[in-house]
Amino acid sequence: MNQYINASLFNRPGRYLIISTMRNEIKTIEATICSVLAQTQLPKFWLILDDGSTDGSIEIIKRYVKLHPWIVCVSLPDRGYDLIGKGVADLLNYGLELIESVNVEFVAKLDTDLKFAADYYQKLIKEMDDDPLLGIISGYPYIIKNGKRVLERHSDYFPSGVARLYRYDYLLKIGAFPSSIGWDTVDILRMRMHGFNTKISQAILVHHLRRMGTRHGYFDGMTRAGRNNYLTGYFTLFFVLRAFYNGIYYPYIIRTLCMLFGYLQAYLSKQPLAVTEAEHLFHVNLQRKRLGLQAIDKL
Repeated sequence: MNQYINASLFNRPGRYLIISTMRNEIKTIEATICSVLAQTQLPKFWLILDDGSTDGSIEIIKRYVKLHPWIVCVSLPDRGYDLIGKGVADLLNYGLELIESVNVEFVAKLDTDLKFAADYYQKLIKEMDDDPLLGIISGYPYIIKNGKRVLERHSDYFPSGVARLYRYDYLLKIGAFPSSIGWDTVDILRMRMHGFNTKISQAILVHHLRRMGTRHGYFDGMTRAGRNNYLTGYFTLFFVLRAFYNGIYYPYIIRTLCMLFGYLQAYLSKQPLAVTEAEHLFHVNLQRKRLGLQAIDKL
């Protein structure tokens, strides 16, 4: 048993547990906590890994930890900057090490800038129960823009990385969270290569309080998207078409140019791919079939 988690929590009822990585989320953390507390199907426990917050958000968490002992917060030293991409995956894997002896069916990866309905996890677990081969599922994230709900675009087979539910056994079979940039694409590839299913449910919504990929601004997020597409082995034609298609969304052509720049920069600097050759070929084949308008679940 590790030093951070009370042994009694491992015997607490619950089919799933939650792992969150967080840094400086004072504007949103309380909304996420309230959403978790309201769940009709509560987790066995919730492990929050605080990655050196300095904005006071940790104080909010501590208030709730006193009231709900099944919320466990582990504070890590402040390194002075955010760890995104690979850093998030490494923190999640650290969380898996802390809970390695727990008996649980599902592990949820939850960002701390979200709000969602009280039956969010109940519905995700129902989907898992209905499909024994389902390895990863998420609800569909949306933002509020000009007073209207706007969905953040995802392919049907691509569960959003902000609020996923993993079947724990399958997660371990693919080697946990890939320690790489674009980890939330790589784990989908690995799941599907192992014969497991992945999906995003359009009937289960989650409110993203901060637009995806904007922690460091639009330009950084869009450039990183292009870079990550290269590093996760995108089929070049598919990427180019995707980049130009993204030009119909704000900030339009700037979005396309940023994506192309990020992809080209990674290519010219010969950055190593985050996928193996087999994963790269699988990804390319998957995207070729998508261009042929074949259903992903028939691969």
